[in-house]
Amino acid sequence: MKFGHAFQEALAANSYPAHWVEKAVPYRQLKKILGKVREELIKNGYSPDTLQQLLQQHNAEYRLETDSSHLLRPKLIVRPGASRSLPPSPTTSEFQADGAVVLPDPASNSGNGTPGEDEWVKIPLNSDVRFFTLLQTDVEELDTLQDKERQSMTTQIHILGTEIAGVARPRKGLVRLSKSDLYRWREIFELYLAAEVFFSTTEADGGLRKSEAARKQLVWFQEEVNKRQLPQRFKIESSAVAYSQFLALNATLLQNLQFQELNQTAVTKIIKKFDKRTSLGVKSTFPKLMYSAQVISGSISRDICAQLAREVVNLVPQVVDFSCTICLSICWLPIRLDCSHLFCIRCMITMQNQNKRFCPLCRAEVVQKADESNIDEALVRYLEKWFPKETKEKQTLNELERRRDLFGDVYVNEHPPPG
Repeated sequence: MKFGHAFQEALAANSYPAHWVEKAVPYRQLKKILGKVREELIKNGYSPDTLQQLLQQHNAEYRLETDSSHLLRPKLIVRPGASRSLPPSPTTSEFQADGAVVLPDPASNSGNGTPGEDEWVKIPLNSDVRFFTLLQTDVEELDTLQDKERQSMTTQIHILGTEIAGVARPRKGLVRLSKSDLYRWREIFELYLAAEVFFSTTEADGGLRKSEAARKQLVWFQEEVNKRQLPQRFKIESSAVAYSQFLALNATLLQNLQFQELNQTAVTKIIKKFDKRTSLGVKSTFPKLMYSAQVISGSISRDICAQLAREVVNLVPQVVDFSCTICLSICWLPIRLDCSHLFCIRCMITMQNQNKRFCPLCRAEVVQKADESNIDEALVRYLEKWFPKETKEKQTLNELERRRDLFGDVYVNEHPPPG
């Protein structure tokens, strides 16, 4: 199936909003204009084979330049007499009979010493100007569309962040946790972070994912959430609404990524076809001149993903971010060494009892200097607030370890009698 047909089918099959489809790359129209470009070149005596030979011999150049208004201005220049298709170069007139313009030696004022660049001739072409004007205009309109979508998703993220901050905020004490969905949201976001829907951190395929890979990861995330019946376990009704909005926002971002990729492919294909039919070689220069275009750079996906993480996912802190690097459980009570690294109090006592002197992370000689004054009181209050279950469990475990240190395993009872 030819790409033009496949492109139109893809636009119709993915349920894109109508105003998106209207702004899609006009591939078929560009292809028709490209036929005119080829006809015009051949009419002037420059078949693709001739041009390829002239370009290889440095007897011709095709330049894509931008003017003061940042509009693309294509220009074909050749050396007079380099091709039999050219009429003789005039000596007294600026213009040739067929409209070709004799240009002054581009090296004469620059002093770069490029050999043989005297009297380059500009070949007047109209269709290539139409081609690049249309392509540039459309890419810039897609850029504007992407900006509007970015603003829309940014607004949605702000609203969603406010809603989740309300339903996932911590309550005081374990007794009141039933009135908060903190732990349901923490589990949801833990799965979301593990899914790495739009970004991968693995060494093999790190970076922004392609839309198909992102779709699979998003499906995996939803399936895992449903397996654990997390939406059914919400205690607050508005949490279910917020979760639906969270999924919808991810679906919109995925659709945007798919649309970007589709148009990126269309641009790449039409530029490749331009080079194949004309031999003018703009594949490497066009993307550089359009470097700011989001449809080419794909920056919106990176930006929105970062904002989603910052304003929504990071609202609910994860245990892993506050884990002791030795025991890998929550860092309770947190001892902040003079080198600023954190360890739980039980691991710190163990290191001191073993006469260890150096921080396990940076090797600073600070372990034996630590005492109660090194307890990070602000972090203690933060952990009690956001991780009431985990801190309670760690306190119980610490007490068990303390009794084991004092009396040995024989006397340890996880549930000692009262009094």
